Amino acid sequence: MHRYFQLTLVGVAGAALVLACGDSTNGRQASRPAITDPTFTAQSANWVSKPVARGTADAFHVDSKADGFDVELKAKDITDIAVSNVDVGPGGSSGWHTHPGPVLVVVRSGTITFYRAGHHGPDGEDGGGNSDLCTRTDYPAGAAFIEYPLPGHSMLARNEGATDAAVTATYFAPKGAALRIDKPAPGGNCPTG
Repeated sequence: MHRYFQLTLVGVAGAALVLACGDSTNGRQASRPAITDPTFTAQSANWVSKPVARGTADAFHVDSKADGFDVELKAKDITDIAVSNVDVGPGGSSGWHTHPGPVLVVVRSGTITFYRAGHHGPDGEDGGGNSDLCTRTDYPAGAAFIEYPLPGHSMLARNEGATDAAVTATYFAPKGAALRIDKPAPGGNCPTG
């Protein structure tokens, strides 16, 4: 079964952000728990995720245009939508991972440093799987960002500050799928975890 999610945001200035995600697993594969190979990294003890809610939605297509603000959300298959609050102490790390679909993240307090490992081609797709290339972005309180899976990529979020940080994450995933897929540390200029 092929799963697809598209998120399109167009601002007043006409700039657009389009994210797409494909999943070629069947339902039985998608519902398997995350891989726990000992070489994979895990979240640290001071990275505490508290599930708020998880529900299942039928396929949907929302195209909202109001006062020049254009947002489109589209899922062609049944989709689980889940929300978690995450508290992150100083030095706390998510461990290297990916997701089966996009995750919308809002930083409520502190600063989260987000790393993405993999090759970034001109169109944002995997341009060859160079997992030794890491990009780093700091997101302070009040910022929002989107974690989205790309072939050959993995990601890591950390609190590199001296004070606590907190985020709220909204996940879009195939029905019954694990929300997180553990990955090994990529090496190169990437942090180990």
